[in-house]
Amino acid sequence: MGSKAFNSKKTNDKATKTNKVKGNKFKKSTSNDPDVLVNLPAGMKYKVPGKRQRVIIGSIVIGLNVLLVISVLVYFYNPAFQEFVYNFGR
Repeated sequence: MGSKAFNSKKTNDKATKTNKVKGNKFKKSTSNDPDVLVNLPAGMKYKVPGKRQRVIIGSIVIGLNVLLVISVLVYFYNPAFQEFVYNFGR
């Protein structure tokens, strides 16, 4: 019986140690809503983005990457574009 009480005290100490956060202004969400990641000061909550928002942001990132690759290829293979970039940079 004495060992059970000791073990339960040990697990309670670990739980209280993990809950203490010193010097951190942001707290993990303790609400029942699984979409809330962090509760910010002034009642603001950072939530998981929805599917539509993830698709839009992903499309923008992939589109800009493709544009960058195409512009680099045009820069190396088209001397007129290379001269334009050189003069535009002045």
